[in-house]
Amino acid sequence: MSVVRYLGLLILMVGVFIALLVASGWRPPYRYNPWARLDLRAEPDWLTRFRLYRLQHHNDQCLAALAQAGAEYRAVSDRPLVDGCGWQGTVMLRGTGQATLATPTVVTCPLAASLVMLDAHVLQPRAASTFGSPVAVIEHVGSYSCRNIRGDDGSALSSHARAEAIDITGFRLKNGHDISVMRDWKRSVSGAFLHQIQAQSCGYFGVALGPDYNAAHAGHFHLQAGAMGWCR
Repeated sequence: MSVVRYLGLLILMVGVFIALLVASGWRPPYRYNPWARLDLRAEPDWLTRFRLYRLQHHNDQCLAALAQAGAEYRAVSDRPLVDGCGWQGTVMLRGTGQATLATPTVVTCPLAASLVMLDAHVLQPRAASTFGSPVAVIEHVGSYSCRNIRGDDGSALSSHARAEAIDITGFRLKNGHDISVMRDWKRSVSGAFLHQIQAQSCGYFGVALGPDYNAAHAGHFHLQAGAMGWCR
């Protein structure tokens, strides 16, 4: 038997074996299964970004993931796009399951999922290790806004025009301590904490911009749903 025919037969046998396993109900472990439904509470791994990306096309799975994680939300009816502004597959998010948003806000479900993961795997552990207190409130200045990226200068529509981004301005800890992006970015302890949050948010958002990006972001983190992972 030639090498080519032998390899072809081997591949066929492996394929049949895997098909039989799947038919019997077997699935690879979560860490190695890119098609597994995302568990927002599970430790992030090499497939996390791909699973977050898939939520953009599976709103039912996204809502189920939020519910499983204990997020506080309710589904919101779609607002048909008019001149590029509106939303689809959104929720009114009140809390991540551990922290509360300062005010409820409409965000796309994938953006809500990313926020839940950021809170669980970055915000809470970093706050506990740095300040000895968990994050109780996430301060923000909203998500949806029908506007261009740079005001009225003719630039493209902002991701805010589709509720795909949120601007985070700071955090309030359970012990009452407030951390402000505008005030504390260049301070020692609070500033180091904010730099860590902004850097690590790249693992959960398509775009994460902060004060070092430009003057327009001096007072907030722009966190946007997606798969790119562009951090500045």
